[in-house]
Amino acid sequence: MQPTTSQLEYGEPFNKAFDQIRTGINTAIESFNQLVDKVNSWKWLLGPAALWWIKNNLDDVRGGLNNVLDRVDHALEHQLPVLSLINISFRWVTDVKSPVSNLSFVTTEPDNQNLAKWTGDAASAYNSKAIKQKAAVDETVVKAEFISQWLFDIAKANVDYAVELAKIVTGLTGKLVQAVAEASTVIDLPWAISTLAKSIGDLVTAGLNTLLTIGQRFVDALGNVRDIATQVGDHSKLPGGQWPQAVRG
Repeated sequence: MQPTTSQLEYGEPFNKAFDQIRTGINTAIESFNQLVDKVNSWKWLLGPAALWWIKNNLDDVRGGLNNVLDRVDHALEHQLPVLSLINISFRWVTDVKSPVSNLSFVTTEPDNQNLAKWTGDAASAYNSKAIKQKAAVDETVVKAEFISQWLFDIAKANVDYAVELAKIVTGLTGKLVQAVAEASTVIDLPWAISTLAKSIGDLVTAGLNTLLTIGQRFVDALGNVRDIATQVGDHSKLPGGQWPQAVRG
């Protein structure tokens, strides 16, 4: 099945975010290693006190980087399942809701206009069956829309999470690349690393707080599984969970 415009609207930014995450993380790790190499190459000029100060700041940078890496590893593990979730959400609309909703009018529209003149017990039985068939159709449409929206809310939270994570990684990478450029001399090195540690600490803290908020939306969406159970378990118009019989054999 070809992806719809709506699927591309969410699938493409999701995949783009992961492309940015992969590229950014590789650059961030490379830049951090370059800083460590600079420290090692100039440590004989720095002295014990300066080295201790630099080490503490580098440990803070490493801690912030590892925090982000943990989120990245978890997100990468779930990239394909989320894409499938987006696809399934829209298929509930295109493959279930839309075609079934077209039956709503058909179930009560007589194929033969002479049926309008039909009276008596047979006509009453026919009308009763037709009403039940229409109710089943309309109920199925409601359930399909509800399930599609539930799946979409979960998928949308994951897309927002990936986009925000990509922003964090991009910001983190930019700070590391800038620090490498600024640490061009043994004199500039300690200040560049100190500034880096402070800026990364602020960036990671703010970013992880945002991810926590988005993650709560995901948890809230999952918590609505009770509503799904209520929808699926409501058999008032689908007796026994089955389609109402039109003809008894």
